Amino acid sequence: MTPPTAAPCLCSALRKATRAVTRLYDEALRPADLRITQFALLRNLARHGEQRMRDLGALLVLEETGLNRSVRALADRGWIAIRTGDDRRERLLAITAAGRAVIAEAEPLWLAAQRRMADELGDGWAPLVRALGDVTASAAP
Repeated sequence: MTPPTAAPCLCSALRKATRAVTRLYDEALRPADLRITQFALLRNLARHGEQRMRDLGALLVLEETGLNRSVRALADRGWIAIRTGDDRRERLLAITAAGRAVIAEAEPLWLAAQRRMADELGDGWAPLVRALGDVTASAAP
């Protein structure tokens, strides 16, 4: 008996694409000494102000371990401040002036990476971004 023809593995394709895109953005942000996850975290805090750590993790779809690692690295550099909330278990995060300076340095690097991706994908860019948003929403717990 011949095995059925396997359909392309969505999970494998998404993982490969994620690693490739992460590598592209990490390389672009290297001069600012940032990784893309750290940039996204800082940028979100710069745009929306102080946030609870768990809310930021949910918004950025980061697992607790990865979020803790990024937060610790950014706090150690003085780019974010961490304080205890009303509930002593709650941690509140805010961007510092030094963090805003890093975002100002990193934003043009990030925009160049965005343009590169858009140029390479051409007309496929907008539908891909919409489709990935759909995938994220449907896979969320």
